[in-house]
Amino acid sequence: MGYYLNRPFMDKLRFFCLVCLISASGCSSYYYHAGKFEEGIGNKIAAFNLYKKFLKLSPNSSRALEVELRLGDTESQVFHRCDEAIPYYESIARNAAHKNPQFKKAVLGILNCPDYFPLGSGRIWIYGDTLSRGKNMKDLWKTLNGQEGENAISTSLYAGKNLVHKGKFLFQKRDWAVFRIDGPSAVPILKYPFHAGERWQFGSGKNERRFEIVSASSTVKTAAGVFSECLKVKEAYGRFPHSWKYTYYAPFIGEVKTTIGGPGFESPNTELIRYQ
Repeated sequence: MGYYLNRPFMDKLRFFCLVCLISASGCSSYYYHAGKFEEGIGNKIAAFNLYKKFLKLSPNSSRALEVELRLGDTESQVFHRCDEAIPYYESIARNAAHKNPQFKKAVLGILNCPDYFPLGSGRIWIYGDTLSRGKNMKDLWKTLNGQEGENAISTSLYAGKNLVHKGKFLFQKRDWAVFRIDGPSAVPILKYPFHAGERWQFGSGKNERRFEIVSASSTVKTAAGVFSECLKVKEAYGRFPHSWKYTYYAPFIGEVKTTIGGPGFESPNTELIRYQ
């Protein structure tokens, strides 16, 4: 009479055999393969703890970058702890060659935790003028079906209920920045590190655009709600030295408000009305 061996039992049996095979190769290999096994059956927290033990024992292993990426992704995507994820991603970025796929994934992980400009498919933002809360002017943004770290956003601008303009812009996350593609130009609208005082520029002369992160902890009230820990980014044009624009970005939401600024003043312009 035979015995029925179910899937969980067979998985455990295979894992036991695996442990027997690798036990002779040292403890660190055990933690790596055990972590891979736990991750494969969906036990991400157990895998996380095993990977941490492996990295502690073998920080210079050829598998170290792979494990750091797995740890960073778990901190980011499972525990939602960006402060804990970033050191793993930065370690990979320091030690991996730029052509290494793990380098690109680490930089993308940094730009996505926290994610101040989400590019996933199916995202929708509706912006409106602050004065009328969108009754006079409304701008509908929708992400299309892009790839990881790159997507297009379609825009539909309304005056009242009348559609006056449709457009599409491509956005990319690479080279430590979020780029908006304007024709042949790739304009870095956000740049890491996301700290107050960070500055960068694009272009030159009267066409120069100067950016600065004024704050990394702003609280913004809009028709869509109150958002905290927002980036406040100043954008100034070379041809308009006495006026500039502020854009507020909320973590994992994206752009939530814009204002017009100048010496001694800041006036509301547009704000997020709804999103999904």
